[in-house]
Amino acid sequence: MKQTMRIVLLLLMSGTQLCPQASKRVEGHREQTDFGAEGDLENPAALPGAALESLRTSKNADDSIQMCAHDEGIPLDRIPASWFVASEIRLSRSPSSGLIVRGENPCLGGAHISQFWVLAKSPTGYEIVFRGRADALTVLPTRTNGYRDLQLTIVTQAGAYIDNVSFRYRNGQYHEAVHHLEHPN
Repeated sequence: MKQTMRIVLLLLMSGTQLCPQASKRVEGHREQTDFGAEGDLENPAALPGAALESLRTSKNADDSIQMCAHDEGIPLDRIPASWFVASEIRLSRSPSSGLIVRGENPCLGGAHISQFWVLAKSPTGYEIVFRGRADALTVLPTRTNGYRDLQLTIVTQAGAYIDNVSFRYRNGQYHEAVHHLEHPN
């Protein structure tokens, strides 16, 4: 009887030791999927040089990057990584297949919105597959053409309207799929 009690006690003690470690391991690998315009990222990652180069060379007028560099008198090839904050995301089934990037320079945001980019890892570096300005960006669990769907949330008129816009991946870019305007008040 004493031997059985010792074994049970040993197993119980081992179980309580193993469970917290297991939950820490799972939690440590959990990726952030909700990104606000303000505040720290849960799992910030260093912005790879190839990703910074994609942002620097983007010619899309929606990015505001060229305008900000011009306004600050900085050549495009000197735009610092400090203008951005990044988090790794599993866009496709491949690990480390993408980055969520948020503009940190005041020129790249607004009162409560920020510029977001989604960059997909490619054999030659990183490609910008999505860009948008919003209060929040959510990476959804659903997929289209192998890539996670996205949603921008835009709050207007002091919270009188909440605009949720979903995007799906098609032909190398994200495209608007569903637009839902709420009037919570």
